[in-house]
Amino acid sequence: MISVIVDGQTEKWYLDLMKSHEDIPRIAIKPELPKKKKIGDIKKLVVDLSKDYDQVVWIVDFDTILSESKQTKKGHSSPLQEFEKIKKDLDKIANVDVLVNTPCLEFWMLLHFKYTGSFSGECRSVKSELKNHLKDYDKTQKYYKNPRSNIYKKLKPKQNEAIKNGTKLGRFDFGNPESAKAEMFLLFEILELA
Repeated sequence: MISVIVDGQTEKWYLDLMKSHEDIPRIAIKPELPKKKKIGDIKKLVVDLSKDYDQVVWIVDFDTILSESKQTKKGHSSPLQEFEKIKKDLDKIANVDVLVNTPCLEFWMLLHFKYTGSFSGECRSVKSELKNHLKDYDKTQKYYKNPRSNIYKKLKPKQNEAIKNGTKLGRFDFGNPESAKAEMFLLFEILELA
């Protein structure tokens, strides 16, 4: 069994659509994170789940970490520093993968339509660019739950292109955290859908 931890509803809705469209009965999506998510609490959840599941994948949208890090007072540990330490700890656990989308899941969706390494620290501008390709896109439960706007089904024919584009961008690098990344392509490898 594979447990996928997400940090927001958009990821949960997207993965629910994936699960209903693909034959992956061995995946459990665990979005039961508290409203005020502390990185340390999520780490504990990931570690605990790693004892019960064959594989644990934590998908992180990086826009909030970057934004909050810029607001950190001098002399205090920033969310970026905290996340770096936690990721290094989790990387030591063989059945745990931490996947970073910079800035957000919508960047992964955009890669279905075009290759771009253009960095945007805010998801808002990525959503705007995505709407050039998916005119009806709306980051709401109503949109994601509507069978006619099934975004996973709409994106599926272009999935191999997104995987190729995500791979080309490479892995997240703490030496350059403000670079466009969509490590979602690794989830498709883990789930053997690529």
